[in-house]
Amino acid sequence: MIGNDVWIGMNTAIMPGVKIGDGAIIAAKSVVTRDVPPYAIAAGNSAKVVKMRFDDETITRLRQIAWWNWPADKITRNLDAIRGADIDRLEAST
Repeated sequence: MIGNDVWIGMNTAIMPGVKIGDGAIIAAKSVVTRDVPPYAIAAGNSAKVVKMRFDDETITRLRQIAWWNWPADKITRNLDAIRGADIDRLEAST
C-alpha cells in the first residue's frame, strides 16, 4: 500500500505487503522491505528511514489536513499553500 503524496525514486523495488505512509520519499535505487512511516525519507538496500521530513507536531497537522482528499477546485485554489507547505494557510482554507 502506498499513501498519498509519496515520491518514489527511479529503479526502486517495493516488496509485497509493505506500507508506505503519506508524504514519504523513497530514494532512487532503494529496496523497500519494511513499512515506511508517513513523511519519512527512506533510502538504501534494504531501505531504512534516514530522516523525517517534519517534526511530530507538523506531521500530525499535515495528516489532519489531508489535502489530497479535497475536491479538485479546493486543491486548485490552494496550490500555492500546498507547494509552499504553508500549514496555517491550509488549515484555514475554504
